[in-house]
Amino acid sequence: MAPAVMRDRARAAFWLCWSLALVGFAVLASFAAAFDYFPGDRGLTEAIQDIHGHAWPMALDWASRLSEWPGAFIVGFVAAAGLWLVSHRSEAVWLLGAFLSQLNAAVKLAVDRPRPSAELVDVREVATGLSFPSGHAVTAVLLYGFLFYAAGQALPDRRLRYPVQALCVIIAVLTGLQRVEAGVHWPSDVLGGALFAALILALLIWGHRRFRARWPAF
Repeated sequence: MAPAVMRDRARAAFWLCWSLALVGFAVLASFAAAFDYFPGDRGLTEAIQDIHGHAWPMALDWASRLSEWPGAFIVGFVAAAGLWLVSHRSEAVWLLGAFLSQLNAAVKLAVDRPRPSAELVDVREVATGLSFPSGHAVTAVLLYGFLFYAAGQALPDRRLRYPVQALCVIIAVLTGLQRVEAGVHWPSDVLGGALFAALILALLIWGHRRFRARWPAF
């Protein structure tokens, strides 16, 4: 099969998957606007809150702090500076773009879903504002998702690349779990945040790859 045909098919598959994910998020957001929580949200929240262990809450708190101000800003700035210094300037610029391209506040206002109440779950952290989608989940998937991608571009040695990528995945997953464990978000809020961020992340990576193909020296 000709390379051009393969590229066209890959491009078509990408946009098909992205469009389906967008429809899925729109459906999820519509249901979140109609219902304060979904079937299974309470049970899954209780199951996560029932997990015990000394290291468990510490790990969750550590990950959450790296996905909020100022931890996320520090990680993003240091990573962007490191990418710039090793001559991966476009990855550095796109990483900052990933950190700044958060539109979850607008979605929160449109959906207008309240946070879990103390009558329904054990609320362990004070949080204000609306619930869907989880802002921490959006930040974690955008920031650490692009860091995962950038590590694949900038770290040719697998012995270094794989640990960095694994750490990115761990932080993103633990951040979502922490928001549920703290009782400030439903699992469906976290899922919505992750899906919303994944849509933006896919566009950022697509744009970066097109940029690198046109200006490979940058």
